[in-house]
Amino acid sequence: MPARTTRRQFIKDLTAGTAALSFLPGVSVAGWRTRIKPAGSPQNIVVLGAGLAGLSAAFELEKAGHNVTIIEARKKAGGRVYTVRGFEDGQYAEGGALSFPSDHEFTWGYVNDFHLPIRSSFKLGFDAMANLEGKSFRVHFDGTADIPFDLTPAEKSAGVYRMPFVYMSRFMRDVGNPRKGDWPPDSLRDLDQVSCKQFLQDRGATDGAITIIEASQLGLLGFGLDSISALDSVLTEAITSNAPFYELGGGNDQLPQAFRDRLNGAFKKKSVVQRIDQNESGVTVTFTRKGQIQTLTADRVVCALPFAVLKDIPVSPSFSADKQRAINELKLTPVTRTYLQFSSRPWEQSNLDGSGLTDLEIQSTYSPTLNQPGSRGILTSYTGGQRALDLGAMTDRDRQKLVLRRMGNLFSGLDSRFESSTTVNWQDDPFQLGAYTYFQPGQLTGLLPAAQAIEGRIHFAGEHTSAWHGWMNGALESGNRVADEINQASAIESIELRSR
Repeated sequence: MPARTTRRQFIKDLTAGTAALSFLPGVSVAGWRTRIKPAGSPQNIVVLGAGLAGLSAAFELEKAGHNVTIIEARKKAGGRVYTVRGFEDGQYAEGGALSFPSDHEFTWGYVNDFHLPIRSSFKLGFDAMANLEGKSFRVHFDGTADIPFDLTPAEKSAGVYRMPFVYMSRFMRDVGNPRKGDWPPDSLRDLDQVSCKQFLQDRGATDGAITIIEASQLGLLGFGLDSISALDSVLTEAITSNAPFYELGGGNDQLPQAFRDRLNGAFKKKSVVQRIDQNESGVTVTFTRKGQIQTLTADRVVCALPFAVLKDIPVSPSFSADKQRAINELKLTPVTRTYLQFSSRPWEQSNLDGSGLTDLEIQSTYSPTLNQPGSRGILTSYTGGQRALDLGAMTDRDRQKLVLRRMGNLFSGLDSRFESSTTVNWQDDPFQLGAYTYFQPGQLTGLLPAAQAIEGRIHFAGEHTSAWHGWMNGALESGNRVADEINQASAIESIELRSR
């Protein structure tokens, strides 16, 4: 999701000198992950899916001494961390994960462990544009703007980027650590029973404030503020609003590749899971590879497949009712991103960074080339929910024309400089069927525990099993969780074998 709410904090950190330190690869983050102890006895583990969740689980399990085989439907690792390449001048854009804040400890920890190149995901001093309810206005770097809506004094003072804080800040302070077993605290639990929009209306948010919040990162979850839990909204703001954002210079696909380079076990690419069978002693996975049906039997399995994919795979014996409900009811946000490359960057000449907030069909924009060399530039429309479905259903030519026209509502001088376009539709990917999970009212407390729960010898990872859903940190956190689960189970089984 575009990270615009943290700029004021970034300036504060930069003044204090802490942000400058964060730019340096190798800076340690104390206690950033569970230190998994060596296995009691090595087990054979099969990991389904080579996104960040599966890769990090495999990495930690191998370090603990287990034998790991990965089954991946695509020809390469990465999942929804996908860098789109092939643009002129060697420019690139992110098809999936965009950036990460420095307080996402799992992402930051691995990036530093692997010595990957880190850079800020924005530039100091550049502004954004907004076009809401037919009114265009400039949003300054710190979020201040001459907002053309009737707002309360508190809403006006908050500005665009911190508008959600007017109504959520006191709840955000209570979020705590979502990894704890007793989460959420009682003070937040009831928020899961209402939608974000209802939450805002109940607390007196003006229509103008709700319009602005709908255009923020929360509007990119699910099908709008009506569709997402108020608790999930508070959680999302809490885990993304207190630190500066970064990206990997050269493309975020370097992170999954770094995992892949460090793994020693078999990697069965272009292998599609067809069936999962388990008993008291192991799990057998049936899959197709090179036109042939193959099987693998393991002591345990890490299932890092999206639930939208898993629900169509036969499993015997059937999962528990709670697990099956989570698989059936947790949904993925449709996301369509369209990338337009231009011969130059007229928006930067106007001191704009390419970011846009709008209620038009393109929903939001950003420029992935803000920190890339070359005279050319790329603008991306980032749409979620119904807008993503509508744009994704259009022909390439019609989509290109519409996106270019709507970007013209935000930035001038684009038509004569337009060169090419490409699109990523995550809902059309048969191995993903969507971009990231959203939690409807009642689901964060009702379904997340079931999504995480172990079923016999099958363990579940993926952003959809984490409070940090929609972020690389969620996938990595879940991979560490299941690696720890398996290692603990292995130690217990070793003790039981020795005592017989």
